[in-house]
Amino acid sequence: MRFPYISIIAVFALLGPFGCTPIPQADFKQATPVPETTSPPPIMFSRLRVDIPVGSSIGTLNDNSVAGLSLFAVPADRRMLQRGIDNTELARVFNDVLEGQGYDVVRHLDLTFDEEIENELLRTEYRVSGKIIDAKTNIHNQGRPIIGGSVGIGSGGYSGELYVKVEWSVFDALQRKTIYKTVTEGSGKHNDANPDGLILMTNAAFEMAVHNLGADQDFYDLFARGIQPPDWRKNKSDQRPLKFESDEIVELDVKPLSTTPFLQQTTKAQASAVLVQGGAGHGSGFFITEEGHIITNQHVVGNAQRVRIVTSGKAEQLTAQVLRVDHQRDVALLKIENLPNNLSVQLQPIRLDWPKVGEDIYALGAPKTPRLQDTISRGIVSAHRPQYKQFGTQRQDFIQGDVPIHGGNSGGPLFDAYGNVVGISVIGLYMHEGKRSSDLNLFIPIEDALQKLQISY
Repeated sequence: MRFPYISIIAVFALLGPFGCTPIPQADFKQATPVPETTSPPPIMFSRLRVDIPVGSSIGTLNDNSVAGLSLFAVPADRRMLQRGIDNTELARVFNDVLEGQGYDVVRHLDLTFDEEIENELLRTEYRVSGKIIDAKTNIHNQGRPIIGGSVGIGSGGYSGELYVKVEWSVFDALQRKTIYKTVTEGSGKHNDANPDGLILMTNAAFEMAVHNLGADQDFYDLFARGIQPPDWRKNKSDQRPLKFESDEIVELDVKPLSTTPFLQQTTKAQASAVLVQGGAGHGSGFFITEEGHIITNQHVVGNAQRVRIVTSGKAEQLTAQVLRVDHQRDVALLKIENLPNNLSVQLQPIRLDWPKVGEDIYALGAPKTPRLQDTISRGIVSAHRPQYKQFGTQRQDFIQGDVPIHGGNSGGPLFDAYGNVVGISVIGLYMHEGKRSSDLNLFIPIEDALQKLQISY
């Protein structure tokens, strides 16, 4: 039996309304412009990502390929939302909106030359990123038939409306930690079909969410008035009792500097180093007292209050408390909670003066993977870098060396040619092509680390 074509159209026309999803409507909040007399710290947008559970439906995708009718309606999911995210375009939206409210925004996208871009990026004191934690949308596909649940190829494009809820994180590049989180909403509409319709809808909703971020009172107080926001971690803190007081006095025994060549004491040097493991990564560290105090990088321990320690040769697996950290200098002081009686802690002498340019140096740690614990690398001091600025941090003193280091070496000891500790591995620089090591690496002078961690020597 053959049905008239018009009847089929009528059936789909009846089905069309069921494909519509109610869309929440967000509003622009009242924003207080940053006074021209203030000098707010520079902000840079990092990225927007989608953090919606896999399989969640956020609305409908309607095919309007015939006579403007919704012939097909399929669920829209996070993949559709991700196709609307162009982080370069969103960075421009972020910059324009917040700059219009009087904030100082790092505008590296407007520059052409690499040197200018680098200088602009180095101004950054705060980075802001967002993640979409909820969304609702009605998307119409004009002239692009849906085949098997996928968008087909054809003329036309997308129109519709989008609502997003964005969770923002503000990262302090000087303190190297997230200091504030908040949530704002945004909604946008694009009425005319356009091949870039998904991006245009996302940009419009994002624009409102950014405006509302600038209108957030705690965000405004931070950048316009210098008032630190409430501690967003207070409800997530570890409430378990800690064994040690964070301000306990730590004094090092003065050991005479070694005059024995490093190559004759590699086993002792390895025994002084440890593997430091946090929740999802690892780094290195080394003993500085017989009571089980360990130095490592702050970025190795993150926000943890306790970390796992593996001694040389995987002899012991222990737990250490994070006593104190210095975010700017990127150093942390740990202490083993229950030091085994049979563990003989190996300490290497500490040399406070900087090794001279051209001196041999040795780095010890677990590059790339914990399985490579106790790896020793050799090189020379390439330069002294006092008051050097790297990755948006404040200017700091660094020893530069060509010793190869990789992720996992962080926090490990740097020895001179006689096994004296002179520094701490912290930054390995890489070539852009293939992430090859450039052997342009930076180390924290040990004296600076001791001072920042309030360790007497």
